[in-house]
Amino acid sequence: MKVEKKEAGACMLALTITTDAEEVKEEYRKVLNVFIRNAVVPGFRKGKIPLPVLKQKFQEEIKQECQQACFHSFYKKALEEASVDPITIDGVQNVTFAPETGFSCTAIVEVRPEFSLPKYQKLAIKAGDTSVTEDQVSAEIESYRRAFAKYEDAKEGATVADGDFVCFDYKGELDGKPLTEIVPDQKAVCEGTGFWTQLEEGRFLPEILDALKGMKAGETKDGVKVKFAKEAAPEPLQGKKAVYTITVKSFRSRTLPDDAGFIAAAKVESMDALRADFRKRMEEDAKARELASRKDQAIDLLLKKSDFDVPQSLVRRQTQSYLEDLARRAQYSGLPADYFETHREQILADAENNAVRQVRLSYILLGIAEKEGLDATEDEVKASLEKMAAASNGKATADDLLKQIKERDQLEGYKDQLRADKALDFVLSAAK
Repeated sequence: MKVEKKEAGACMLALTITTDAEEVKEEYRKVLNVFIRNAVVPGFRKGKIPLPVLKQKFQEEIKQECQQACFHSFYKKALEEASVDPITIDGVQNVTFAPETGFSCTAIVEVRPEFSLPKYQKLAIKAGDTSVTEDQVSAEIESYRRAFAKYEDAKEGATVADGDFVCFDYKGELDGKPLTEIVPDQKAVCEGTGFWTQLEEGRFLPEILDALKGMKAGETKDGVKVKFAKEAAPEPLQGKKAVYTITVKSFRSRTLPDDAGFIAAAKVESMDALRADFRKRMEEDAKARELASRKDQAIDLLLKKSDFDVPQSLVRRQTQSYLEDLARRAQYSGLPADYFETHREQILADAENNAVRQVRLSYILLGIAEKEGLDATEDEVKASLEKMAAASNGKATADDLLKQIKERDQLEGYKDQLRADKALDFVLSAAK
């Protein structure tokens, strides 16, 4: 057997396999025996068909079976001989077989990229501030206090304030034309009667929420201007300013608990204990955000110093994963129904760019792990799975997760992820 290896594009190799007649003799014999046992030809008993008749009757079928048998027999040997570890096989071309001359084909295989590792030690990475101020703690506690608020019908003469639940009517127009005529399919934006909302950021159009503050039940306000964003808004309204008329019908005032009521409701010993607990969690969050920031800096620097082709099969897989995740998040983001179709080209371009970045980063980090001798031990795999199991709230044990990973033949991939994580930690530890 002879094997010739040539480049066939980015991360692609063409392996041409050639054998002589002697090398295919055994495969040819096996295929003929199968046909002799199973072929059916009128006028002959099964298994008793003369060989010349069999070869003439099933010439093409025998040839195809021999081609497949020879490929399976010689392909793995060719990979070993050429020292090729393929990611996937992209196709087989120029397949020939004849018992007198032998077998040949060209297999197009996708392989790992060849690249030089970028400089990864003493990278200039800026550390962030992880301090938490007393004012920040107080703000978080007050936000938590609002979770225990009580609501009651507003007293006569009272005015709408932050956090109140308000029932109001509203109607908008653009350049003197009712919004119901401009975007009739967007009724929630155009007008509403007896609409309830809470005066908190993100609950409704921010300009209308601001206008409601200080109003009394029965009061009407004209000329409330609302500017729509250039994106994530109905197309006829993008970047435009609409004018609304709003009327408060009624509202329920929010009353926050005093410290004693707050402590009881929150089931804590004291405000000091609550404050200490909040500070601890906020400091942990700040450290996590700061670590994430340093990791992002390291990743950007590593990728900035590296530009090499990556296997397209991995890019396609990563792109699909990115799009599926985007679709899941979009379900809860309130995007217009036509957003994906309207921005299709940009979304696909972003997805592919992100995929190339992720695949390239994976190769860089695994390259660093290999160079620095960073491996994923059984204890580290177990510890990682135990952490995942703990986060599942009893839905799975570490042993369950390990079994699932092994059944899906994903153990090496999981270890690779742990190696990549250790490599990134190493880069951070070696930074300036």
